[in-house]
Parts: sequence; C-alpha cells; structure tokens
Amino acid sequence: MADLTDDLWNLALGERWFSGREGRPVDVELGDSVAVGDAELTPAVLVVEFDDGHRDRFLVPLLSRGGDDPIDACDDGGVLLDLLRADAPGFERLKEVPEGLPAKRYTGEQSNTSIFYGSELLAKVFRRLEPGVNTDVEVHRALAGSGVVAELYGAWRVDGTDYAVFLEALKDPQDGYVLACDHAREARSFAEHAHALGESLATVHRLLADEFPTSTIDGASLVTGFRERFAAVGEEVPAVAEYRDAAEAVFRRVAGETLPTQRVHGDCHLGQVLLSEGRWVYVDFEGEPLKSLEERREPDSPLRDVAGMLRSFAYAAATGEANDDWLQECRTAFLEGYGLDTEANGHVLAAYEIDKAGYEVVYEARYRPHLLNVPLGYLDTLR
Repeated sequence: MADLTDDLWNLALGERWFSGREGRPVDVELGDSVAVGDAELTPAVLVVEFDDGHRDRFLVPLLSRGGDDPIDACDDGGVLLDLLRADAPGFERLKEVPEGLPAKRYTGEQSNTSIFYGSELLAKVFRRLEPGVNTDVEVHRALAGSGVVAELYGAWRVDGTDYAVFLEALKDPQDGYVLACDHAREARSFAEHAHALGESLATVHRLLADEFPTSTIDGASLVTGFRERFAAVGEEVPAVAEYRDAAEAVFRRVAGETLPTQRVHGDCHLGQVLLSEGRWVYVDFEGEPLKSLEERREPDSPLRDVAGMLRSFAYAAATGEANDDWLQECRTAFLEGYGLDTEANGHVLAAYEIDKAGYEVVYEARYRPHLLNVPLGYLDTLR
C-alpha cells in the first residue's frame, strides 16, 4: 500500500487537476474492482493531508489488463462507457448508450477530467471527491428534457459518492464568452443572444425551484455580508472608498426586505454557457469550487446568477473594446429575456452586482491590474 500511495502521489503531481500539492500523501482507499472484458477497473482514492489537519480525497481510477501495470483509466476511457452500457455495479444508465464510440481524453482539463466519446457523449470524472451526490449530477437529473442543459446519460457512484457523470456531447459548441468577445470586437450586436441567454436562465431557475427546496433570507443578514465584504475591499483597494456611500444606499434598500431563495447555478457567467445548434445550454453546475458541497446546495437568490452574467458582459465588452452602448444593449436584452421586473427588483440585483464587483476589484488589483477599470467602471455607475 505504501508503494501504491507513492505511485499515485507521483502520478497526481503531474496532472493539472491535482490541487493537493501543498499537502502530503497519507493513504489510499481502494474500492471494489469491476471487470469489463479483459480489463479490471479499481477505484483508488489518494488521501492527502494538509498542515492545518484537513484531508482531501482525489480519485485515480485504475485500469489493469493482464499482467500489465495499472494505468489511469481516463487514459483508456472507453472502459468507463463500456461499464455504463453494461449496467455494471456502481454505474447507473439512464439512456441507451451507442456502440462503437471512440474515446478521447480532453487535454485542456482543469479540476476534473473529461473524456469525449465520438461527437455524441462525454464523461466528466470528478477528481477531488466530496461525500454524497455531486451537484452537477443532481442538477442535470432535475433539468433533464428541458433543452437548457446537456442530457444526462448516467453516473458512476461508489458508496453514495459520485465519481463520474455521463452527458450528451453538444454539437459544434461555441463558448459564450468567446462568442460575446468576438461580437464586441467586431461591434456586432449580441442582443439576440443575450435575450436567449436570459430566457434559458429563467427556465433553469424555474425548474430548480420546482425540483429543490425553496426558502427565504432576511435582507438584513444578507446585507451584513455585503457590507463586510465591501469594507474589506476598500481596505485593500483604497480607490473603492469613493463608492462606499453609493453602495450603502443600495444595501439599505435591501436590508428591510425578505427575499425568496432557491437552488441556483452558483457560478454563472458567459464561460458557463455554450451555443449548440442554435440553443444556449448552461453547463458546470458544481458551483463555486472554493465552497463546500453543503454551501453550494444552500438556497440563494436567483439574482446572484443574474448578476454574475451581467458582470460577464462587462468583461466581454472590455476585452472586445466595445462601447457603453454595446454593453447596455446586452444588459437590457438579457434582463428582458429573463423577465426581471427591474422596478421591483433592481436594487436587489444592484446589491449582488456590487458584491460581485467588489470581489473582482480585489482579484484584478492582485493579478490583472490592467482590468481593474472593469469593476470600478460598474461601481462608478452607482453615483
């Protein structure tokens, strides 16, 4: 076991998905092996401990053939689809799986590993594991048949924890952020797309509210967090101080309200949408990666997602050097598509935008000072 721990540690160190480099390997958890043809799949979980005592668990599915040394099964990902097709233990198949699809591991991976099967299916293998049902799996299940997400083909789950999800591969997908930047750069209107994005997000929110618990949040407690974060931003970036009174005026309006909350996307921006055959599809429902699974499931105002998309339009406009009219047209079209009553909810949306812009200010000041004018430009509109 000690040798296996070292082997998996060394393998993980060379992978982009591995976020445990600051820790140390302490254990490997081996699951039950599953046979498929002449191969055997064994889920191995590398346990990494950090200086503060917490541990993270990273999945390395091992594939063995004959007497050969095991390899990362994602490098021969066709096996995973074969197991799904065969309804192997731990694999839940929800749709018929086509035969003969070639498997290719996606090389641009980040926190997870994606495997494409021809142009029809893909598997997303979750590398950093958290106990329980993965949010991406449960949301795709809830939104099945809606047309605003990729269709769910199945999942791989071991002892109640999701290890992988199998989804429809979108035809000729175009990245929303890239497309918006291209339109901005060429001074072409993005309004029609923005309107459709708003409609799709409204559908997402409506179905999530039907499928998951809803609640309310006291505006005063919400605003307490907004104020604390905005004050911290001002301490790090003094230029924000001149917007404090304008932000506070917005926060005061929200403080006296009770707001409806529900399950939301949680990390909504143009990079989380794809245009495929004329329809906009929302992807990656895992939420903010720095939050725990429980935090990502907590009901929130759907206006957090709306604000995230509006801030993303601002970045597309800046990247494409579009004028203010281009950006305003996008914002208006998106809100109309979403169906938001800005007379009744505009101040709540503004509070979420201020909160998001504050986060952006700190990030840009630290890492991309040439883009600091993007969030500051939004804050300037409040005065």
